Amino acid sequence: MVVLTIAFLLSFFENENKSVSRGENHFKSNHVESFSASQGFLKGQVHASMKKKVYNVTIYLDQNNAIKSSECECECPWGAYKCSHAAALFIYGIYNLSWTDVECSWKKRNAPDISRKSISEMFPPTKPGYTALLRQPNQGDQEALYSELRAYGKFTGLCWLLSPEPKQLGDLSVSTVEELIFSEEFLTLSTAAEQLEFIRRKLKVEREIVNQISSLTVSQGNNPSWHLVRKRRLTASNFGSVINAKRVTPSLIKRLLGEYDISRVKAVAWGVTNEAEAIKTFTAKTHLEVVETGVWLDESGILGASPDGLVGEDHVLEAKCSYTFRDASIEEALKSDTFCLEKKEDGSYSPKRNHVYWHQVQGQMYLAKRNYCYFVVWTNRWCVVNEIKKDPSWEENLTRLREFYFKHLFPKIVEGEL
Repeated sequence: MVVLTIAFLLSFFENENKSVSRGENHFKSNHVESFSASQGFLKGQVHASMKKKVYNVTIYLDQNNAIKSSECECECPWGAYKCSHAAALFIYGIYNLSWTDVECSWKKRNAPDISRKSISEMFPPTKPGYTALLRQPNQGDQEALYSELRAYGKFTGLCWLLSPEPKQLGDLSVSTVEELIFSEEFLTLSTAAEQLEFIRRKLKVEREIVNQISSLTVSQGNNPSWHLVRKRRLTASNFGSVINAKRVTPSLIKRLLGEYDISRVKAVAWGVTNEAEAIKTFTAKTHLEVVETGVWLDESGILGASPDGLVGEDHVLEAKCSYTFRDASIEEALKSDTFCLEKKEDGSYSPKRNHVYWHQVQGQMYLAKRNYCYFVVWTNRWCVVNEIKKDPSWEENLTRLREFYFKHLFPKIVEGEL
């Protein structure tokens, strides 16, 4: 006899109230597509909430029919272990499983086929036989369109859709954060302290591996490996936000681990589009060669930095192309409190030490093990090149950043809130 109880459900999903609540919603919304029960396991299919997709779910039971473990094909944060789809399947069993020793099997009636129409069927031409094209477009037409769109910037939606998929340059020799938190070993740990110790131990990297990663992630935004390594790590562009923060707010956490920041799309597009021009101007001014580089990790494995380039044996380079001050004179820009430079008594310009860019380049120097940074500020009207020296007093911030990550960011990643 297979008897399922709510107590078994709540015991397995202890401290996972979200999964249980979402599982109830799946059940009430008739998302359980099929269900079968045998001694020792439950199997079924559960429909995803927002996608036209069905996941296969298996729940393993002990001799008392309590849940031992579960498996699901979904991609949610607790997928393959304690997800809402597993909760939905078990809840279905509680309410619908017959109290008999006969194996139970049920399959939801197939939904009627939904009629689908092509665009041409939905919007037929006003004149019979009319077509806007004299011939069918070919690959050459697509490439020509893509080239024209690139002239307007890669941030146009159609340009992104038409862009070819980048190729990963090689196998990563370091684990991503998500690989570790979804691993079987991590998911079987019972306490937060054990999980934290596991992550601290597994993310540590040797210097040789750091150098390999910096080579494998060259081309940065155009390299999928670069995105994988940076994801769910705290990177130098955000060091200043953490160091300057007076208190930890939900908006700060969201910005640090969020995928998008729509408010700054124009500024980001401007910076990416003109970065090459800034480096070209730097080379013309200094006659120094700039070498591409990737992401540099610190030994803890949770901090990362991606300079815009390396110069010689002891310099990193960081180029800033200000969208706000793109057409302003440097005198006009200096009047703004948000501008990154200040004018010194001798008439030269230097970065403000409380600006987020200062913390960014200091982090880059420490992680890349270099002592100097060429800090390039470029606009349509002028370009300033500063040589910044590594600040010995800044090093203590690395410890502060690591502690911030493990105390504030890592728990949110595990909870799947971001």
